[in-house]
Amino acid sequence: MKLLVSCIPYDSGKSGISVYVREVVAALEAQGHQLTLLRRPDGNPIFSMLWHLFVLPFWIAAHKRDFDGFVICAANRRVCAWYPLPTTATIHDLANFHIPGKYSRLRMFYLAHVLPFFAKRAQRLVAVSGATRDDMVKFWGCREEDVAVLYNGLSGEPRKVCEAKDCGGSILYISRIEHPGKNHVRLIEAYGKLPRELAKAHPLVIAGADWKDAEVVHEAARHSPNADFIRFTGFVSNEEMENLWADAGYYVFPSLFEGFGLSLVEAMARGITCACSNNGSLGEIASDVAITFDPYSVDDIASALEKLLSEPPEARLGRSARGVEYVKRFSWSDHAAGIVKLIGDEISRRKSVARLFGIPVAKVTEREAVDRIVEIVKGPRKGRAAFVATLNVDFVSNAVSGWPFGGNDELWGYLRNADFVTADGMPIVMLSRILRNSLPERVTGADLVPALCHRFAEEGLSVYVLGGEQAALDEAFAKMNISGLKVVGLDPAFVKLDQDQPEIVERINAAKPDLLFVALGNPKQELWMGRNAAKLEVPAMIGIGGTFNFIAGRVKRAPKWVQKSGIEWIYRILQEPGRLWKRYAYGLVKFSWLSLLHLFGGYKK
Repeated sequence: MKLLVSCIPYDSGKSGISVYVREVVAALEAQGHQLTLLRRPDGNPIFSMLWHLFVLPFWIAAHKRDFDGFVICAANRRVCAWYPLPTTATIHDLANFHIPGKYSRLRMFYLAHVLPFFAKRAQRLVAVSGATRDDMVKFWGCREEDVAVLYNGLSGEPRKVCEAKDCGGSILYISRIEHPGKNHVRLIEAYGKLPRELAKAHPLVIAGADWKDAEVVHEAARHSPNADFIRFTGFVSNEEMENLWADAGYYVFPSLFEGFGLSLVEAMARGITCACSNNGSLGEIASDVAITFDPYSVDDIASALEKLLSEPPEARLGRSARGVEYVKRFSWSDHAAGIVKLIGDEISRRKSVARLFGIPVAKVTEREAVDRIVEIVKGPRKGRAAFVATLNVDFVSNAVSGWPFGGNDELWGYLRNADFVTADGMPIVMLSRILRNSLPERVTGADLVPALCHRFAEEGLSVYVLGGEQAALDEAFAKMNISGLKVVGLDPAFVKLDQDQPEIVERINAAKPDLLFVALGNPKQELWMGRNAAKLEVPAMIGIGGTFNFIAGRVKRAPKWVQKSGIEWIYRILQEPGRLWKRYAYGLVKFSWLSLLHLFGGYKK
């Protein structure tokens, strides 16, 4: 696969993100993918952010034929305003929501309000831990099913394993020196509470480059009762890091918040016993292997250090062995393969559906739509009725929200998760063509229902109709005059969304239809279908609105040339101006605005 990879920012190779970039690039290359790496000088962060946000998408659009997909390695730092290629965006952490004052006010505003708006428009979101995914759901409003969890991997093959029977050595902490997020000050204060003999036997080694407010950390170390046993190494090379690991008997990771915790996994892989924070992803990654503590409590950190240092050899040996076995689940190769699979899935999806406003509209003709519905009806059941919808401007207007317009999240959720959606409206088809993800044609409910009825008669399948006027239903079926069609129920029941009406579901289930037509009009019919899908013992259901009124001739359809031109709404308004002009005017204005948003990377909440 030909992949464009954003390695921005790289932090001069001195951060966890830079490790991630190196390892993912190496894993992708090892798997045979052709990579083009994007990297600009770290320089001015505002320039870098604006370039990535607004300039890069135009460059990608101009070169999109050269690539199969786009990989953003640090989407919690840099994103695009829109995504011309199938894109995976990796989020490492949302620490800014957990640690007040972690960054400057401007950066905190950008991370909380600007970046999420654009990041969520990437086609595939990746979290490096379950904790990060949960934060994306909580703080960004993502749906859990829209975020793939791909754990980070283990860097290289460990060269040394601690002899757990008699493990002396230093207490190591690898992290850039950043206050308050990395929690060095509380660690130093906790270390100061250790008896001097214990501290002397186990020096505290803090490895990492100075970062934001590092002077606060150094000042705390100078005033520690055990200051003479605390050593800062500064930034260390890979070779120097191996020496630190060789000298280390224990590893501590007190960070207030981490998206993953790469060094914790590396320490476990080396058989080094660990203590770490119990919050965020660290508690998740530590499992039952590391000793955990409250990172906000100096006493709790000190107690964990004492327990770590005084653990009996047998217990230490067992903890070490569990750690070595446990970290086998963390693989950069698996992570890279997961990214490629997400891009591949998105490429396949684009061939079969056009995702408009988060709704998967099938790329089918009318004949293919009939075949697909018959296939659903005859196929294995999912424990609920399959949800089929015919999407038009009215559906979008009722369901989708986008400032300053409101919407209906329940209705939108049903449409986004529908089993099969067709484009019932030329504006939907036109939007797909503008987005260069074209739908082949309009497939309306008014055309689909007669076609389905004819096919069902041939296949010996049955239908049931809920809603509509009895006279209109009788006239429509008489006009279609389809020999052999099994109509097992015409049910003009008055449906109330605010009331539970189990008798309606009972009647439908008793009739055992193969397909349920729900003729209540949008949004009522889709809301009823969504709320009752699990109760209905039918293979599939489809909302058809006033289709039977069209078939019966009670409402005239526009001429074919008007339908294909996309201005059928004008014809409908002229038929019923008093009832329809306000609804159509509002719907078209809102749809136009949402379509404009869609042009900037795909509409996602």
